[in-house]
Amino acid sequence: MEEKVEVTIEVILHATEDERKIFDSFLELFGIEESEFAKEQLVGHYENPITFLRAKITKNKASSFIKKLASNLPQAQLSEVIDDMENRVQDSMLHIRLGKQELVRRNLVLQENDAVKVKIYTPVYSKKDTARVYTKLFAPS
Repeated sequence: MEEKVEVTIEVILHATEDERKIFDSFLELFGIEESEFAKEQLVGHYENPITFLRAKITKNKASSFIKKLASNLPQAQLSEVIDDMENRVQDSMLHIRLGKQELVRRNLVLQENDAVKVKIYTPVYSKKDTARVYTKLFAPS
């Protein structure tokens, strides 16, 4: 595992969604506590309440998150992430979107809409090394 690794998780919750289900899912799947999330109350386009959750984890906890993510994503989708690495990495940060409703069901799947945003950062000093660095990050140890 690379020395410096950071994971940022961002979730947008609408008034009809139960934040407890999101917190319980992150705790069960990744060991991330509710207290690790910053919570911000926003107002949507039609004056509807929106809750924005953000967690930033580093070091061993971030490494553990990546291992759990890699082991719980379907193999075909993990391969899709690795094969599409150059399009998913921007400024040394890998962008992944996980289905929010599937997360609540304790399933991890890639999904573009109604998604939990996951940003994984590790230094990549040469663009040509991007795929190698991130593939190594997702490899079982």
